[in-house]
Order: sequence, then C-alpha cells, then structure tokens
Amino acid sequence: MRPALSLPSEEEAPSGAHRFVWSPEELTDIYRDGVNLCVWRRGLDSPLSAWLTRLAGAQPLDVVARVRGDAPDLRRWLPELPGGALFDAWVEDLNFLLRLYVDLLGAETLGVRLHTLARDMCPRFHVDRVGVRLLCTYAGPATEWLENPQVIRSALGPAGQVARPGAPIQALERFDVALLKGEAWPGNTGNGVVHRSPAIAKDGMRRLLFSIEAI
Repeated sequence: MRPALSLPSEEEAPSGAHRFVWSPEELTDIYRDGVNLCVWRRGLDSPLSAWLTRLAGAQPLDVVARVRGDAPDLRRWLPELPGGALFDAWVEDLNFLLRLYVDLLGAETLGVRLHTLARDMCPRFHVDRVGVRLLCTYAGPATEWLENPQVIRSALGPAGQVARPGAPIQALERFDVALLKGEAWPGNTGNGVVHRSPAIAKDGMRRLLFSIEAI
C-alpha cells in the first residue's frame, strides 16, 4: 500500500511508539518504523456531539459494510436515521474519514463498522492482527491503550495481566481520529498497539464507534 499524502522526513521523526498530531496530513507518521499509534486530536463539535449522544441512546446501529475506496459513501447504509443538518454533517464526516483512510493507505476496498455498543466489546487488553485500523468514537467513552513500556507482551492472551503494576491507562477522546497499527503491518510483529474497549457505565450510556480497515 502506498499513501497519497507525503511521508514525513526523517529529521521530523517522533520519539516513542505513539504520536499525537494536530492536522490530518501529519497522520502519515503512522508509516514510521516503531510508531504503532497516531492520533489526530481534532476536538469536539459541540452541537454535533450532543446530537450523536442522543442518537446513540435512541437508535441501535449495527452497520458492517464493504465500501469501494474510489467512491466511499456511507449514506445508503443509514436510511432509517432522522435527516437534517446535523445528520448531513455527520455523514460528511464519516465519508471524510473514509477518503482520508484511502488517501493515507491506498486501500481499494474498505471494511467498515459503525456500531452503538451497550457493553464492553473487547474488555481485555489485546493487539489486532490487522495492518492499520482507524477508530473514531462519536459518543460515549473512547478506546483505552497502554504505552509500550507499560506492556507485558508475554502476558497477552485470555487471562494474562498485560499492564505492568501501577501502569497508567491512556484513553482516546471523542472525535479523535486514531490509527492503530496491528501485528500484520510489515515489520511490526511484536509492536501492535495494546488496547481495549472502555468500561461502559450501567446508566444506559452507549458508545458510538466507527472503524475502518483495508480489505
């Protein structure tokens, strides 16, 4: 896979395995050797955020789709949702992230999931057997992860204690655009980002999670 955006120069290399960036162009840092998490921290859109929180609580979503990379559009997968300006803004953001993934990673076909979740989907720390997965949480708590020095990789599995004693648990924020590099990325074996689903409060709050990966 080859990116459409320009790769960063060597002298700009970040330290550590994770990288926070402030523009979509900087997400090309995911191509760097050793980097397994790159997060565009773009902040909340308050009116859209409030609308999506209401939507997640009222409308179950379970979209699993294959989308063409040359014409990414999710609108046809959401026919039963209420229309209006905020819905249109959200669909445009979903499609923007699809186009961004294609530009970054050159994927011809995208595997897309858009779910409302009322329980923890993957509560244990784990790594994914994928190349690069994009995650964006639109409502509810966002994905949690561990910095590499805090991981006991030999303990990864059904019952292992993966986090070192006293390790701080890191968390993404709503509307973050996160690229998570998995074990299937060339040369990244043993360095997939270790992450898990966050605990969901028992007060009816739901997560609204969007994910993209290359097929």
